[in-house]
Amino acid sequence: MICWASTLAVYAQDTQSPGASTGTKEIKTIFGNGAGKCKIPVGYFIELNEAYSHFGHKSVFLPGISMGVILNHHWTIGMTGNFIPNSQGFHSQGSQNHHEDNDSTGTRKHGNNLQGGYGGVLLEYILFPQSRIHVSFPLTIGGGYIYHSHLAHLSDSTDSQNKWYHHGDHFFVIEPGVKLEINVVKHLRVDLGISYRYSPERDHRVTSPDMLNQLTGKLTFRFGKF
Repeated sequence: MICWASTLAVYAQDTQSPGASTGTKEIKTIFGNGAGKCKIPVGYFIELNEAYSHFGHKSVFLPGISMGVILNHHWTIGMTGNFIPNSQGFHSQGSQNHHEDNDSTGTRKHGNNLQGGYGGVLLEYILFPQSRIHVSFPLTIGGGYIYHSHLAHLSDSTDSQNKWYHHGDHFFVIEPGVKLEINVVKHLRVDLGISYRYSPERDHRVTSPDMLNQLTGKLTFRFGKF
């Protein structure tokens, strides 16, 4: 990924041949003298983000990374991924998993962990990219994997009878959103956005619709040639 970004940087330089037109609009920034004239038809970016969302009733922070190219300052094409760190205290919403259930010998208690992530192709349209503050409309289409584990034991059992149960599901995801972008300096944009994660999966053991279909808030730091 780093090599790919470096290659894009070589081809996306804003040099001009003698006599080329300079009548394009200037990209304005909050700090500094702006980014100069919009001379390049192809730019590039790499971004780091931190998202906040829910999986079922569990609040989860999703660190992520994206990279790609920017065509004519308006259209973005790239790849993106968000990752779920080891999240404890998760309550699965699947029909076969319950936080607590009773049997004839006592109460079966579950300690839960959640890991995984999702990502795919990133498509985005940027409206008025030369303005200091503007909006964009990202769309992610791809898939993901959720790995859920829980420790089950009887209330009157010994430690040797405890057992971990593991379940994993793949799922398809589509996530449209809207972002407020700020041109901070020449090579840095800061974005605040909200999106809705949707997956049609309904029959999996872990990934029920109530768990996956949630709003996501995101803070992004985007570096590159815009």
